[in-house]
Amino acid sequence: MHQSQRYLKKIIAVLLIAVGVFAITLGIMVCNKLRQPQNYIEAVDPDSVEMKTAELLSGIDGTMMFRYNSKDTFQALYVYLSEYHSGKRVSHKRVLELSYEDVKSAKNGLIVITPDFDNFTAKLIAADEYSKYMTETPILEGVANREYYGRSATSIENKSTIEYGTEQGLAALIYGEQGVSSLPIQDITGEYIDTDNEYMYYYSAEFVK
Repeated sequence: MHQSQRYLKKIIAVLLIAVGVFAITLGIMVCNKLRQPQNYIEAVDPDSVEMKTAELLSGIDGTMMFRYNSKDTFQALYVYLSEYHSGKRVSHKRVLELSYEDVKSAKNGLIVITPDFDNFTAKLIAADEYSKYMTETPILEGVANREYYGRSATSIENKSTIEYGTEQGLAALIYGEQGVSSLPIQDITGEYIDTDNEYMYYYSAEFVK
C-alpha cells in the first residue's frame, strides 16, 4: 500500500509538471498574440503560393506584394506615387483610391506593385473582398538611353502598424544610368533625399478614418 501511494504521488507530480509546462507555453503564445499589431501592413512571404504565382505572371522584373489587415474601420485607402530626380521630389500624386463611404471597410486586402522595364511602365493593383483596381504609370518617360539604365527596388521588410491618416512607405523603384544604390524605404521621405540615384518612384499608402 505504501509503495502504491508513492507511485501515485509520482504520477501526480508528473501530471502537475506537464500541466504547468502547458500553461506556461499557452501563456507565452497568448502574450505574443496580444503583442502583435491588429492593424498592420506587411510584405507577403516570398515563399508563399500567392507570391510565387504573382512572380510567374510578372516577368523578369518581379513583383512586390503587400497584405494589410485592419480591425478598425476606415473610410478610404489612398496610394500615392512620388517621383524623385537626383534626390529632389518633382511630383507627388494620388494614383489609387478605394472608398468605403457606403459600405463597411474591408478587413484585409492586397496592394501589388509590378514594374515592367521592357515597356517602361509600373503596374499598381489593389484588391479586397469588395473590389479590385489597377492602374499603370510610365517610368523614365522621355529619358534618353533609358533602355541601358540599371534598376533596383526597395520595400518594407517587417510588419508595420497602420498609422491612420499618415502616408506610410511601401516600395520604391530605383533607376540610374551609372548604376543604382539601394536605401531603406524609411529614408525616402520629404522633398529632398541624400542619394546618388537619378530616378526613384516611391509608393506610399494612407488609410483614412
